[in-house]
Parts: sequence; C-alpha cells; structure tokens
Amino acid sequence: MIQVLITILVGIVGWQVAKLLKLPAPGMLGSMILVGITNIFFNYATFTTSIKVFGVALSGAYIGIQIEKKDIKNFKYLIKPLLILLIMLTINTFIAGACIHYLCDMDWLTALLSCVAGGVTDMSIVAMDMNADASIVAMMQTCRLIGVLLIFPYWITFLCKKEPEATEDDRFKQSIIKNPTFLDKLIKTKRAKIIFTLIISFISGYLGLWSGLPAASMMVPMFVIMFLNVTSDACLVPKSEKLIAQILAGSVVGCSIKAETFSSLNTTIIPVMILLISYFVVNFSFSILCKKRNYLDMKSAMFASAPGGATDMTLIAADLGADLTKIALIQALRAAYVVSVMPMLILLFIKVFGN
Repeated sequence: MIQVLITILVGIVGWQVAKLLKLPAPGMLGSMILVGITNIFFNYATFTTSIKVFGVALSGAYIGIQIEKKDIKNFKYLIKPLLILLIMLTINTFIAGACIHYLCDMDWLTALLSCVAGGVTDMSIVAMDMNADASIVAMMQTCRLIGVLLIFPYWITFLCKKEPEATEDDRFKQSIIKNPTFLDKLIKTKRAKIIFTLIISFISGYLGLWSGLPAASMMVPMFVIMFLNVTSDACLVPKSEKLIAQILAGSVVGCSIKAETFSSLNTTIIPVMILLISYFVVNFSFSILCKKRNYLDMKSAMFASAPGGATDMTLIAADLGADLTKIALIQALRAAYVVSVMPMLILLFIKVFGN
C-alpha cells in the first residue's frame, strides 16, 4: 500500500511540474512522465486493481457526461458529417497502422491502437486492457496530441484566413427541459450528485472488468453515465474529477514505462510522422468535402475533425470564431466512438488479417 501511495504522490508532483511547464493535458502527461522516469530508477510504481478501475471508470464517466439530451435531439443535423468523419478516421487508423506495422516492425495491436484518434488517457488505458505495449501507445498518442495542439491551430488559421466567422446555428441553442425523475427527486444537491456518479461509475467499471470485453472498464461507465445524463440531472462530473482521473491514469501508464521504453524513442520518430501526416490528410479532405456539400463551414469542419482532445479543440476554436456547439458535439461523439467501437474493430481486423 505504501508503494501505491508513493506512486500517487509522484503522479501529483508530475502534474504540478507539467502545469508549470504549460504542457498539454498536464494531469496525464506530467504524472505519466514523472512516474515513468522514477520507476526506471527505483522500480517502485504499482497500483491495486480497485484504483485502476476507479481511474478508468472515472475517465469513461467524464466522456459520457459530455453528451446531453439536446445533443441526442440535435444529432440529426450532424449525422452525415459525423458518419463521414468516423468512416474516414476508421480507414485512416487501419491504413496508417498497417504502414507503421510493416515499415517500423511494430506489432499489429500496438500499431493500430497508436493510430486511433482518441485521447492519450483513453487509448493508453485501452492498450493496457488489451495487452498491447501501453508505453509505446502512450508515447505515440502523446506525440500526436502535442503535434495537434502545436500545429493544427496555425494550420487551420492559415487555410481559413479568408473564411468568414461561423455563426452558431439557432437549432443548437435550444435547451431541452427534462421532466423530474425519481433520481432527480432523490438526488438534489451537488455533493449527492457527485457521490452518486462516483458510485455508479465504480460499480459499472467493475462490471465492465468482469465482462472480459476490451476497454469495458471505461466503455460501460461511459454508456451508463451517458444514459443517466440524458434521462435525468442526477449525475455530475466536475473538472476536479477529470483531473483525478488523468493523474491516476497517467500514473498507471507510468507504471508500465521501463528503461527499454526510452531506448525506443528513436524508433518512434517515423511512426509519429506517418501518423501526423495521415491526420493532416483526413482533416483537409473532410473539411473540403463538408464545405462543398454545405454540411459545415470550413473552419468548424477542420476543428471538428482535428484529432486532439474534445475540450482542447473546442476551447481553441472559441478563440478563432468557429461554431462551438457543432464542434463540441462531433468531438464528444467521436471520443465515444473510438473508445467503444474501435477496440472491437481492431480485434476483428487482427483476427482476420493480422496473421
């Protein structure tokens, strides 16, 4: 238990250092890097199953809480561009993953999970659940995230400098009034909602673990909380809980980092370049198609398809005059898709073509 406490404390220190250095997703990256580096020298980092499930389930709950009843109703307005984007991202995952597998001698599972357009936290957890090389996946996903956050805003600004600012669609401003349910009458205070969400997330996370399905510890809480959030106001996941989930998840991934992980840095440069170039192609192609078909304006389409974090890309888009509502909805649904569907597709692909 002492080793677990030390691991958590080192993760918290890593978050603070990353925050001072202004790294993207400091809770995840800082804890992962510092726990990983110290684990190389002292070989101490460890976590109990309960803490792992708690961190994973909390990450899934945070994704699920992003989708509300009005988003389900407004989905019909975005179904065409969303389906196009998901198809393009899925195809890109397998093409880029195949290139990395054959050119860089990386196993199929690690290569494909490294190419999924998910969050660093989410895909690292999925990699651990599916027995891929989580440290490589975390490194690849981190490089993608940093590359997206550093380059994509300038890339989008350059290509859209002659585009007018988007005006928010009035259809998406409509709020949906939820009729009070039994849960709403029972769970009224903010504290009660947080505690209820934590309990439900933890229980559903364990149910996912016992199911034996890939990434189910995250997927099941995500869908349970999404359902409860759509049908009631009983759930609440504040930003502080997202931070806790990031620190725990980052520390868990850090536990898997060994000396040989850093010796592979040179071998990941080419895979990262393949990955970033492939996503630039998807981003540009999707945006041009949406503009021609009048699905989305160019700027909003580029932000909606940028493979960064949903929160990060929405916040950046807010400063550059894009349609935030559509971007946030597409990004949230994309995050849900990659966690719940892509692991299954990857396993099916490997079973059919991976031998």
